[in-house]
Amino acid sequence: MIEFIKDPKMIETKSMEMIESIMSEHVFNEQELKVVKRVIHTTADFEYQDIIRFKNDPIEEVMKAIKEGCGID
Repeated sequence: MIEFIKDPKMIETKSMEMIESIMSEHVFNEQELKVVKRVIHTTADFEYQDIIRFKNDPIEEVMKAIKEGCGID
């Protein structure tokens, strides 16, 4: 009998593990990889690992803006 995972967090964790195991070699740092895996998870399109590029430290800039009180609408 097949056992299905019913816990949403566990489903997400397993999905991200599967995505990372399928991804080819990449050049992303840890924070960038989280973003790329989320995009792949949302779209089910592994081509994004070859399309997405991070320039001018966007993650660092967003974190800085949030820490400085920037709102997210």
